[in-house]
Amino acid sequence: MKKALMILLSGILIITGCIELSFKADEKIAQVVYQSSYKKTVIIDAGHGGADAGTIGIDGALEKNINLAIALNLYDYLMVSGINSVLIRSGDYELYKPNEPRNRSDLYNRMDFINSIPNAVLISIHQNHFSDEKEWGTQIWYATGINESKTLADKILKKIKSTIQQDNSRENKESGDEYYILYNATHPSIMIECGFMSNNEENKKLQDKEYQKDFAYLILAGVCEDV
Repeated sequence: MKKALMILLSGILIITGCIELSFKADEKIAQVVYQSSYKKTVIIDAGHGGADAGTIGIDGALEKNINLAIALNLYDYLMVSGINSVLIRSGDYELYKPNEPRNRSDLYNRMDFINSIPNAVLISIHQNHFSDEKEWGTQIWYATGINESKTLADKILKKIKSTIQQDNSRENKESGDEYYILYNATHPSIMIECGFMSNNEENKKLQDKEYQKDFAYLILAGVCEDV
């Protein structure tokens, strides 16, 4: 009885989330509900944090804050959908162990954490920046040598393009060793550059709480597609 009640409550929460989505453009997203057959653990990496602010928006906004907001929304959606997930960081901090010298980068600690979790996929959340303020749109980098990485990246970008970025012409790219986490991860791994903080219009969207929720939900939809 208790289990049935939990399932019912979870369904209500998911349906409510669907209704509240501001874009309301892709009816297939509703099919995500009750998708609990995804057996991998989703590791969510909110890029940067603490003293490492990441890129700086055209209005002074900090990338680390946007990354975390999207990551927290994604975590909630995944868990309510019955998909196990873990956050590398849930607040504004770098990843260091107690009394650990700072000459060991938080990047290495993130890598150790990622590779310690069995049967997982990595979704790293970041924002982009470029000298040309006209550049905009989501682009996803995927780990080389692991087929599932490209598949996951393509599914997520397809969802984004079909709803909130219908004019986005960007294509996903295979990562080399310039992206340490993607290059060294043992799991299927992607890095989502959600948008350009150097573009005035997109920078405003990326800071909008409803847009952040929409974006997180589209990542969930991509994860769950054709499970």
